[in-house]
Amino acid sequence: MLFHSIDYILFLTLVVIGFWSLVRHGKARIIWLFLASCRFYMVWHPAYVGLILASSVIDWLVGRNLPKVQNPKKKKAVLSISILWNLGVLGIFKYFNFFSQSVEAALGFLGLQVSMPFLNVLLPVGISFYTFQTMSYTIDVYRGKIQPEPSLLNYATYLLFFPPLVAGPIVRAADLLPQLRGKPGLSPAMAGEGVFLIMRGLLKKVIVADYLGLNLVNRAFDNPAAFTSLELLVALYAYTMQIYCDFSGYTDVARGSAMLMGIKLPENFKRPYKATSPAAFWRNWHMTLSSWLRDYVYFPLGGSRCSPARTYFNLWMTLFLIGIWHGAGWNFVVYGTIHGLAMVIHRYFYKRSGRTKTTVDPKWMVVLKIFGTFHFVVLSRILFRSDSLSSAWTMVTQLAKGTTSLAQISTGLWVLLGVTYLIHWLPVSWTENLKALYIRMPAVIQGLIFVAAAAVMVKLASTQVVPYIYFQF
Repeated sequence: MLFHSIDYILFLTLVVIGFWSLVRHGKARIIWLFLASCRFYMVWHPAYVGLILASSVIDWLVGRNLPKVQNPKKKKAVLSISILWNLGVLGIFKYFNFFSQSVEAALGFLGLQVSMPFLNVLLPVGISFYTFQTMSYTIDVYRGKIQPEPSLLNYATYLLFFPPLVAGPIVRAADLLPQLRGKPGLSPAMAGEGVFLIMRGLLKKVIVADYLGLNLVNRAFDNPAAFTSLELLVALYAYTMQIYCDFSGYTDVARGSAMLMGIKLPENFKRPYKATSPAAFWRNWHMTLSSWLRDYVYFPLGGSRCSPARTYFNLWMTLFLIGIWHGAGWNFVVYGTIHGLAMVIHRYFYKRSGRTKTTVDPKWMVVLKIFGTFHFVVLSRILFRSDSLSSAWTMVTQLAKGTTSLAQISTGLWVLLGVTYLIHWLPVSWTENLKALYIRMPAVIQGLIFVAAAAVMVKLASTQVVPYIYFQF
């Protein structure tokens, strides 16, 4: 069930009405939310809801038993049940075929013809997101940061909660479980913000992301030889904005949908293309994934509290994992590797420069840093968008030819790219003021604006259904 569909709007309306009808009946309200979330997920592949339910039961039981174990080794053994189960499921469904293909290719290179097994199954939607959510719960209980959830129903609802289920943000138990347990409340301002976020997210997806993808990005990556070098560069700028509007648009709708039930989800984006370094980019892009890997990988490895060489390794490993989290392919391996190397190089020169967090750069240097970071992100997205290393190399070689015609870039594409990048680089306060203005409007006016925006989307939307990019992860 896609957010940018009439089915979802009707589904959300029904769920919200039912949710508030049961506001005084805590257990019934949670049961309603649990069943609605199951229904939402089962639209894609009904059987796979069993995987999430299995993870719910296993991790709930692990969480319940962790405080009862006093022996440190036995406690780690109990935690390992959760870690092995979740990484095992993720590995089988997402990485098994990639591993088999890689082993088969390596053996073939050595002259050994071995046929490796392959799984002919669909990747469960959202598996990378809910797997990280449930692991964070058991790890936090193990660390003593949160208490075990006494209710299996509450825990299963936390893991299945439908707005962020299939494409984030990655929500931690410490943030969501208390909201599910408590009695919800909804102020007019919160309701207005929820509607605004849904409207903004849908506009990003339908008006910007889908248009850029269908009218330039897909064609350029499917057949780069048909485009000049300059047209391919514009296509990369378009893809960079497409993936931002697609993913942040999903997050906006997820946060807005949850807000209509009095539930607040974490932000996932803060103007990432205004970043002045690779580190700043990852602090503002897919923030819940970056912070998850920081807390559960980077810090446990030692973070920056060890030797410089080990710190560089920790940085590289964290970004390497970000790369392969996104997909099972050598292009993602290289993508994570170069982002890791960029982080290492940035940290190395930052430390050698003697700069501190309070150092203020002149404006020209800030602009130069934004320009360099942005283009590093843009060019690395060749690996992210390409199906394989060979197709990425085809794109690179075509870019390197230096051909300059822009005949295939329409006026509409230029206008859309110009407007969206301008909005992205405007001061954050401008868009926040626009949101505040919308929230202060009477509910009737808010509704009329939403209907008008919906009419524009229906008029301009493509007849081709375009799933969210991050559904594949």
